[in-house]
Amino acid sequence: MIALIKELILGFKSLFPGGRFRYVLVVLAMMGSVVSISELLVLKLFVDIVVREEQIPQSEFLLLAAGLLLFFILTRVSQYAQRTYRVKAFARSFKALKKIKNRGARNPEWAMAFELSSLLTNATQLLAILLFFTIVEPTFALLNLAVLIVVLTLIGRIFANHLELQQRLLTERGGKKARPQRRYAERIKAAESGGLVSAAGMIILLGSLLYLSYIQEISITDTLIIFFGVRLQGASLTNSSRSLMRYAKAKAGINEPEEDE
Repeated sequence: MIALIKELILGFKSLFPGGRFRYVLVVLAMMGSVVSISELLVLKLFVDIVVREEQIPQSEFLLLAAGLLLFFILTRVSQYAQRTYRVKAFARSFKALKKIKNRGARNPEWAMAFELSSLLTNATQLLAILLFFTIVEPTFALLNLAVLIVVLTLIGRIFANHLELQQRLLTERGGKKARPQRRYAERIKAAESGGLVSAAGMIILLGSLLYLSYIQEISITDTLIIFFGVRLQGASLTNSSRSLMRYAKAKAGINEPEEDE
């Protein structure tokens, strides 16, 4: 996992100059994670409303429902703004580094930048989910941290092997590049292997959650919230695995024109 972090830091420094360019990217990543974690807060509010439905006066119920709807709309709008603005941020950063080449969308730096942005968003999202679990149920949060470390370590190994493989595929068979379909096939295989690792971790967590709920260590409301949090975390890990393998493929072909993804 340490090698994975070092590789991403190196890529971050090479693609984005210091100062405001990096700050903008970090803020965008934090916006993305806040939007994602806010979905858990929306869900918690929704569950509380449903559970207390018969005890809430009609006027208060309508007010809470309207607030829930407004909050959901704001999160969607924020997510739209975050994902669209990062294109401008990348362009300004590449211009500052004089990295824009006359290759349009086939420029590997663009692919690497998008994947780094997604990975940074996923990383802050995972930290936010871990904090959320710690507040709701510290015991489960400790187990979640252990599973998270193991999963990230295994995904990091898959990424390191795949990065080496992609670089080797460019020069195999007497200096000739491997066919594009093989490079794509290997990338997808590695990405989905990371997804399987993430799914295994999610199964362990869901099984533990069921047990804690069965022995009444966690309330029904918190069980439902944590369940969706685990699902969100699993999706984030799977997306991270796919982003990492796309990043590896783009980096391996940094000096070569690439097919559009």
